[in-house]
Amino acid sequence: MSNSDITNKVSTLIEPSKGWISLDLKELWRYRELIGFLAWRDITAQYKQAFFGIAWALVKPISQALIYTLVFGKVAKLTSSGMPYMLFTFCGIMAWGFFSASLSSSTASIVGNRNLITKIYFPRLIIPFSALGRGSVDFLISCAVFAIMMVVYGVFPGWKILAFPFFLALGLAITLGMGLIFSAISVKYRDLAYALPFMVQLWFWVTPVAYGLENIPEKLSWIFYLNPMTWIILGFRWSLLGAGEMHWQKILITALFSFAVLLFGLFYFKRMEDEFADVI
Repeated sequence: MSNSDITNKVSTLIEPSKGWISLDLKELWRYRELIGFLAWRDITAQYKQAFFGIAWALVKPISQALIYTLVFGKVAKLTSSGMPYMLFTFCGIMAWGFFSASLSSSTASIVGNRNLITKIYFPRLIIPFSALGRGSVDFLISCAVFAIMMVVYGVFPGWKILAFPFFLALGLAITLGMGLIFSAISVKYRDLAYALPFMVQLWFWVTPVAYGLENIPEKLSWIFYLNPMTWIILGFRWSLLGAGEMHWQKILITALFSFAVLLFGLFYFKRMEDEFADVI
């Protein structure tokens, strides 16, 4: 081999990251095509063998909204901030569905891709990031249905809709942050996969998804006030429907908490990823 051949060779040295500061998020951009490929793989796998295909993304939120409208709106006679109960409930389901589906997918993502992790190198952060694909598609479909429902009910968003991306970013931050934490933990403790649906279900009932915050008894209100998803869902309804009032001090606290969870999740995941191939 000539000296010129040796000189032209490029070597890549793969080393474990050192300390808590080495996130190297630029590497995610270099592997952006892989994120898209894995996300598309998960999306097609979810609906490929289903008889009704992607229609399930329509059936689930609509059926939930109908049931909650019947139980809470017609039977329990709960209020909905002056909005049609079906529309009010669907808005909450749309936000919660994105959170719960994405959290479940990202939590199971590392263990579900064990064969890929043990064979080749790529930034492990790609896997929980790509796991948001399925929840995002369902969310977009729900948004389309919600837009049609708004036209049917004659409810149109005003200037407040400009704040919608902000509340969406808060939901995405807390979802991704918790997904990173749980996905790293589940590599070592598989029990989390069994406990998570139960935890999410409990969380659902202390979040005003199917009812308005004004229906909560005063002595229990502190539980809902401490729940960050409460203010994200209220933000969805305020920005899209103009329903309710915004408590901006609590929204600010929720924003700080959401991005703190995201930042901690990134650092914790990077700290633990060196052990994935050995433990998984």
